[in-house]
Amino acid sequence: MEKIGIVVNQKKKGAPELCEKLEDWFAKRDIPVQDSATVSLDELIESSTLLVCLGGDGTILSVVSRMKVRVVPILGVNFGKLGFLTEAKAEEIFEELNAYLLQKPAVEKRLMLSCTVKGKKTVQERRFVALNDIVISREGLARILQLDVTISGEKFTSFRGDGVVIASPTGSTAYSLSAGGAVVHPKLEAILITPICPHALNLRALVIGPDEKITIRIRTENPNEKALLTADGQEKIEIDDSYSVEVTRFHMPLSLVKSTKRSYLQTLRENFKFPDFE
Repeated sequence: MEKIGIVVNQKKKGAPELCEKLEDWFAKRDIPVQDSATVSLDELIESSTLLVCLGGDGTILSVVSRMKVRVVPILGVNFGKLGFLTEAKAEEIFEELNAYLLQKPAVEKRLMLSCTVKGKKTVQERRFVALNDIVISREGLARILQLDVTISGEKFTSFRGDGVVIASPTGSTAYSLSAGGAVVHPKLEAILITPICPHALNLRALVIGPDEKITIRIRTENPNEKALLTADGQEKIEIDDSYSVEVTRFHMPLSLVKSTKRSYLQTLRENFKFPDFE
């Protein structure tokens, strides 16, 4: 039996009201339902077979960051701006849910990233899960960073710049794109390495296979200087030159319930205002 969890971004106008309507809709069909206003997010992930996220893409990313043990399919309803992950619109949600319950949904498996941060000064490791990207940046630093990047044990590059973005295909339309990376269709399994403002004109973004392991170290001139590592903009940690960062594919993909109304390419056209056929 389906068990539905509703994640509500209370700051989005109309989201709490839609949550109430959804709970009534599920109750009339004798489908168990809980929401994030009454149950913790971790409990929702543990007990649900489907999560309905009412908010923007950031709402989904905040949920994904907690899926370190169990991954639950997500149907996103867009109350945000771009809506690359939250494809369904509020007025379409009941039709989309009917399609899902009739076992006729288009579900896409999205590669996720696993990040392990190890420090020589501490025994404890930090682990992150990201759907979009892992970013190391010089945020708060006056100086630029020196980054050493290794791919599966082989030296790739050492460069000076503002940082680096390690992105999944899903995250290729986020920070990686702003930093000059390519748009990669989310059905592909790949990992993108995109330097941020590198001080080397011949250094470009690189797309590699999904099973490679990326290792990154930073070098600073001052031992008190730190860089910032963020996972999907949700979790963060300050690192210095004693830390090693490893990024691989996460062992479980995320299942995104696709809209029956629009394709990924249509979403790209709408959000980026691509020229249309005359």
